[in-house]
Amino acid sequence: MANVSKIPTFLAALTAVLAANANASSIATVPIRIVGTEAPVIMVRVQGRELPLQLDLGDASSLVIHPEVLATLHAEPTGKFFKGFSMDGAIETPIVAVKNVEIGSLTFQAVDARRDAHDEAFLLAKKTGVGAVGFIGTGLLNSGQIRLDYPRKMLTISIPGADGQVRNLCRGKPIPFLLNKYGFGTSVSTDIGELQLGWDTGAPAVLISASTATAARLPTDQESIVSKKFAIAGRNYGPQLIEVWRNIPLPPEIPGLIGHTFFEKRTVCFDYPRAKLHIQ
Repeated sequence: MANVSKIPTFLAALTAVLAANANASSIATVPIRIVGTEAPVIMVRVQGRELPLQLDLGDASSLVIHPEVLATLHAEPTGKFFKGFSMDGAIETPIVAVKNVEIGSLTFQAVDARRDAHDEAFLLAKKTGVGAVGFIGTGLLNSGQIRLDYPRKMLTISIPGADGQVRNLCRGKPIPFLLNKYGFGTSVSTDIGELQLGWDTGAPAVLISASTATAARLPTDQESIVSKKFAIAGRNYGPQLIEVWRNIPLPPEIPGLIGHTFFEKRTVCFDYPRAKLHIQ
């Protein structure tokens, strides 16, 4: 009888351990490698193969892989197409599915992927100069939270555990996303007005488009400004250098981007299910 009475206790303990393990496996911290002002590079296992990929939060895709590398992977056609824009203009490429993707202890199944549609010069520069053969976009991670810590060169990811819940990584004041058809942005108060800027680890700077510069009545030959005010949710992160990129093909819904020169000094946490971010 004594042994029988201990069975529920044992099962409860075992269940607790299994639940803890399941929850533990829903969070992983991996190192990031920073090369200049490039998007951070992390190691990703795709079908058991180690691939250095850049984390590009300005891309809605899950995986974007160098054509030569993608050709060596077992991928199934999905019948879907990715439509978007890049520094080279509008792009449209087919989407395939790869069976298994791992980041640290996290595993993702049946992940959408597309080939990198940039020109050969861009692909070669990424492969030889950065040491990367593609990108991870928000499509892979937007079921959970990610905390990007450039100063400590760490990326922490939290995805739904066995119970469907996302363990919280983010601290500090929540800042709501401002959604548009291309993704999300944040309202930023600057010396040239209120701007809805997108967050993009693939952007090497904090920048605005030519149309935004024109609307702000900046001289046509002005390449940058130093804004004393760069306030997000009431907190000023200025002074901030803002570059004017006159050839970047940004849609009207995105007047500019928050890129490397903001991330390099701070920890930024993105909570996709709650459509909020946190800056530490």
